[in-house]
Amino acid sequence: MSRRFIAAVLAASTAIAAFSAAPARAATEEDIARLLAGAATIFIIGKAIQNARDDDDDDDRRKVVTRHDPKPKVYHHQSSPPKLVPRGKPHRDRAAALPAGCVRQIEGGRVNRVIMGRCLERNNISVRSLPKACRMNVETRRGTARAYALPCLRHRGYTLARY
Repeated sequence: MSRRFIAAVLAASTAIAAFSAAPARAATEEDIARLLAGAATIFIIGKAIQNARDDDDDDDRRKVVTRHDPKPKVYHHQSSPPKLVPRGKPHRDRAAALPAGCVRQIEGGRVNRVIMGRCLERNNISVRSLPKACRMNVETRRGTARAYALPCLRHRGYTLARY
């Protein structure tokens, strides 16, 4: 049952109670029995409505969970299927040139040259597209900074832009 129906029933009962107002008198046992019977009836109707709503919600959940299509959907396109590009490698058709101004020489470790991540971001290059395997942290005068090993990037197809 809807909320509008319940609101209409409550409004009607309030209106009837207002019209049938009688002068104040002491309540008898019969009046108390009628009052308790009315309250019990309203309580039972409310519980029935609540249970019906709960059952409807459970049915909807079961339908969603158990629903499946027996046949897989096949989409037919006029154009050729999309080309697969290996993850972590740049697309071969576009130039994967990184700015040479972001290259820094570092000392210690196996890597001598790195490309600084902050510099790439300033040059509008998303560092999220760079391979995580090449990422490393380097110590600078201002603390630790993110950098990418140049040999690792070159191995994955990236080049340096010439300006």
